[in-house]
Formats: sequence, C-alpha cells, structure tokens
Amino acid sequence: MLQLVSTGSLDNQDCEQMQVSRKRFRLAKLLRSTEEILNRAQQGDWETVEKLEHLRQMELAICFAETDHDDSPEIIEALAALVHMNKEITRLVEEARNRLVDQQQAKEVRQQAARSYEWED
Repeated sequence: MLQLVSTGSLDNQDCEQMQVSRKRFRLAKLLRSTEEILNRAQQGDWETVEKLEHLRQMELAICFAETDHDDSPEIIEALAALVHMNKEITRLVEEARNRLVDQQQAKEVRQQAARSYEWED
C-alpha cells in the first residue's frame, strides 16, 4: 500500500534543498515583477511603475533575507538578469525625468515670453 505520510523527519539535505527551491521560486517571482516594471516603464506608465516597484522592494527584502550560499548557475543567471533589467529601468526613468525637465523649462520660456509680450502692449 502507498504510504502517504513520511515516517521520518527531514534531514539536512532535504531542508537545504527546500530552502534552495524557495529561493529559486522567489527569484523567479522577482524576475517576473521586474520584467513587468520594465514593460510598464517602456510604456511610460509611471504610476503603475511606482506601485509595482514598492511591491518589488518587499519581494527583494524577502528573497535576500535568508543568507544561503547557493551559487548555482541558475541563481547567478537570475541575478544577472535582475541587474540588467534594473539598469534598463533606471535608464528609462532618467530619460522620462529629463523629458519632464525639458518640458518644464520650455513652458517657463513660453510663459516668460507671454509676460514680456503683455508688458509691451
């Protein structure tokens, strides 16, 4: 008959494997979150980016709260992808900020020109 419940306790290797599996799951979730933030940033949906980034910060804290030494190629690759996407998100945010600064400066120039024109009348 099939035994449904283990009679023994988990050994250290099983516990370590479960911990590694949890870490990989959290990293996968973090990668999906970061990818969604990047997609929203590319669309210029900054309100959603801000909300998602707040949630992602919590995910980051949870993911890296446990200090383990899993340097597997999958973990290293996931971290490299996170770093790459973070750089792209930062670049998009900086570009958007620069556009806003340029727009604000152009608006101020137009307002100054309009005020100068009004004075001359």
